[in-house]
Amino acid sequence: MKTVQILMSTYNGEKYLREQIDSILEQDCEEKGIAKVKLLIRDDGSTDNTQHILREYSEKFSGRVEWYQGENKGVIGSFFDLLQKSEMDADYFGFADQDDFWLSEKIRTGIEHLEQESSLSPNLYCCRFTPVDEHLQELKSNIHRPPMRPSFGNALVENIVAGCTILMNGTLKDLILVELPKYTVMHDWWCYLTASFYGNVYFDEQSYILYRQHGENAVGSNVSRWKEFVGRIKRYQGNRGNISHQMEEFLRIYQGQKMASAIEEMKLQIDEEKIQLAKQLIEGKKSIKTRVKLVQGGEIYRQRKTDDQIFKVIILKGSY
Repeated sequence: MKTVQILMSTYNGEKYLREQIDSILEQDCEEKGIAKVKLLIRDDGSTDNTQHILREYSEKFSGRVEWYQGENKGVIGSFFDLLQKSEMDADYFGFADQDDFWLSEKIRTGIEHLEQESSLSPNLYCCRFTPVDEHLQELKSNIHRPPMRPSFGNALVENIVAGCTILMNGTLKDLILVELPKYTVMHDWWCYLTASFYGNVYFDEQSYILYRQHGENAVGSNVSRWKEFVGRIKRYQGNRGNISHQMEEFLRIYQGQKMASAIEEMKLQIDEEKIQLAKQLIEGKKSIKTRVKLVQGGEIYRQRKTDDQIFKVIILKGSY
């Protein structure tokens, strides 16, 4: 039987924590003989009752639930620290927020998709999520969300991978840990970049997670067109330079000796066209000719048509 280790970061999450942990421990993959589920939790300096709850679960489910306290690093640093402390010999790894609710088939479904690919390739599974209120009642949305088309060209300029839906194989985890970034917009975006560059990404259009919206989320989800539009404008204005900065860091690590050795050891085949696309994105900051080429080429894109059109303008202006 395979082993799955779920990595959860907590911070003052006492209100919904028990419900979320229970939903992870009650996954059906073990009773179906597919995989055992273990939970490693890092507390990011909580001051409420969170640590008491974690002690309670680690004692009650010894061997299945472990936790440790760390200094406050924020969401990115906390999840990367969890990756570094994850088990060496687990087959699959996933991230979990402290306040959601997982449907019983979530992990099993991810494993079934990942099992279709070679374990020697760095592979990532993710899925849709269902926004719900604090009582787990679905929030109706009038936003049209097109079928996702994951690719490295998309990962360069957009993150479609929600961290709480991720399941990755050990090869991808090991590759990410070759050298952690000094800068990234978000940990799940870094996982999407890495998997789409070196391996494969599968986006499941079905939802297996109730994504709780309660006003205190580190990252939320809009369900109305107006709120989403305002949120997108704010993100575009506030994220100037983030995409190119993230890509510079990605290329720095890729071109380093540590990654070169890992690529050789893992016998990974690198797509030269992806390398050139990443370099063009960086070169475009200084060259209008390159920016026009990027816009006309079509390899770099965002998922929604309106978003894609807006971002093409941003690329032409060099404001990415």
